[in-house]
Amino acid sequence: MPRFLHSVVSISALRQAIRIAIACAVAFAAYKLLGLKQGYWAVFTVLIVMQGSIGGTLGAALDRLLGTLVGASLGAVGAWAHDGGVIATGGALVIVASIGGYLAVLRPQLKVAPVTASIMMLTMPANSPIATFVIDRVAEIMLGGLIGVAAMALILPARSGVLFTDRAADVLDTMDALVGDMANAIRSGTTLALGTTLVALRPALIGVEQALKDADREHAARLWRHAIPPAVPRTLWRMRSDIVLVARALNPSFSDLVRASLGEPAAALLLRLRDEIIACAVALRAKRRVERVDVAGARQVFATALTEFRVSPAGNALDLDTAGHVFGLSFALDELSRDLRDLADRIDEING
Repeated sequence: MPRFLHSVVSISALRQAIRIAIACAVAFAAYKLLGLKQGYWAVFTVLIVMQGSIGGTLGAALDRLLGTLVGASLGAVGAWAHDGGVIATGGALVIVASIGGYLAVLRPQLKVAPVTASIMMLTMPANSPIATFVIDRVAEIMLGGLIGVAAMALILPARSGVLFTDRAADVLDTMDALVGDMANAIRSGTTLALGTTLVALRPALIGVEQALKDADREHAARLWRHAIPPAVPRTLWRMRSDIVLVARALNPSFSDLVRASLGEPAAALLLRLRDEIIACAVALRAKRRVERVDVAGARQVFATALTEFRVSPAGNALDLDTAGHVFGLSFALDELSRDLRDLADRIDEING
């Protein structure tokens, strides 16, 4: 398949399209059968709350409902407070929207409150009972939220734990490439440039954390149970920090004198660490325990080379800045080794 079509044809995207199509049809049919006057709010709610996972949809539905309750209350007060004149209506609208915006800043879950309040004030029919109008809107939005969550849970279910696994494995794939580039750089003596890739790891790790929050929400709602330790995202963040330290130690590149003694042992250790990162990613995707890699032997070889280099004439002749980079590299590699071993243990907990 051509690359363009491969990027466009996504199984997960197709599944989401199917869920949304069915949920919209159900919401439309439900509001027609129930005779809801503005039942299109249910359809809009389905489109708004349906996320990429059950937990994400549940969270969005709850936020939507909470924001609607607050916004509907504000809209009801605003509608009650003015006499229907243009100036009075505009003044009430401004006040209600500003209060809703203030609350949304304090609690982001209420971000739809000012929107809901404004729409209610602008769409409320003349002489319509305010209480009835508010109750109908809340019921319609609650209906849309329930349909959205049910669609995610029942139609080709997209569990947040699976999303977490995919995102964590993707992060490890990026780390794998970074560590491989580091090994090549230290062997060749070229300058390491990883800025863009390292920056890209940050939003990817935030996505891992969000997937775990959604999985916890599913767990709490008894929609799906998981055994993902909360330490996994923290360990991935630490590994990113370790990789940053390694990158700093290798920039600028070591001199030929340093590489002659430490280049090959350091590169070999980095490649063994890369093998273990790959093993962790494979274990996550295959839902099995991590196949351990012998990192200890490579660490010992590097430690021995570093000890010999320290007492050698070349080591004693190092300037302070270069010495800081050398020992910074040693520290960063040790930290990465420990954090990677901790991650492997956590993955074994997940997969039993």
